[in-house]
Amino acid sequence: MEQSIVEYLREEAINDLFEMETFERSFQVWKDLIHKHSTPLNASNVIDLGDKLSTIFRLTGVSGRSQSDISAAGHAWEALVCWYLNICLIGTRTVVVKQKKNLIPTPISDALRVSYGTFPSGTESDLIAITFPKKGDYTEVDKLNITIRDNSGRVVPAVKRRGRGYNYKPIVNALLERDFSSCEVGVIQCKTNWNDNAQIPMLWDMIYSSRGFMRHSITVGTSAYSINDLKKFTYSFVTVPTVQLSKIKPSSTCVKRVQNLSGGNYWGHPSMPSVANSVKDIFGRNFSSSTNGMLRRLNSELQFISSTYSYFKLY
Repeated sequence: MEQSIVEYLREEAINDLFEMETFERSFQVWKDLIHKHSTPLNASNVIDLGDKLSTIFRLTGVSGRSQSDISAAGHAWEALVCWYLNICLIGTRTVVVKQKKNLIPTPISDALRVSYGTFPSGTESDLIAITFPKKGDYTEVDKLNITIRDNSGRVVPAVKRRGRGYNYKPIVNALLERDFSSCEVGVIQCKTNWNDNAQIPMLWDMIYSSRGFMRHSITVGTSAYSINDLKKFTYSFVTVPTVQLSKIKPSSTCVKRVQNLSGGNYWGHPSMPSVANSVKDIFGRNFSSSTNGMLRRLNSELQFISSTYSYFKLY
């Protein structure tokens, strides 16, 4: 079956989520409510899941507050957000991926690297959204038929040595080395608790917006790849949150800290003016270049949810 390199990455990203025991176990609980809110299965109902994402997530809430409980809940939330964003983005040039070395193209991970002197530090991001260039190699050509040369001028083989699977990483690296300036990247930080974590995305967005602080030996990117060279870069925050919504006001400190993030502030509830947008609003704000005509495109793709996109395990 033919498959573009973009959809290959999407499938790998979702398969990676289901390899997490916490997500696999939680999804069996979430699935019934997801079915309820997405029936009949159409684009509007799937996108509107963003308004109910927190309610779905809370079905597997734990009563304890140990560090392991908090960590497990955090991983489950970011995985649910990743699953939701990708099912809404099927058929587009945008893929959302958890940070994993074998999935994130090297030019992008290099551009996001923050270094303190000679010490490289990873961003506090949980998810990376990649909008690939509007070129045939990414969406129109079967992944096995992509012809691309590396920096040495050699054609990158489509299959690994001894037939051990698709040669994804060298191919995507060569493609983005060629097309880096046409790529869009969004960092999406996901946290279950808003009050305790709002300062983290605020500070990271400041670092990326400033492009580093040379006076203090803090640099962003490498000599070869910089977020300055991307077509678009955004930093977003997506929270459950665990605190009662009635306690969050436009004047709350946690709201003020994230109100000016370049990519926006979102939660798994309907939008509340001057507080937070529904996570479903992230598509129009951050991925508009690849989601034009989103309802029509998603309706067309959802007919294949039990075949081409069966890896979402919705049915």
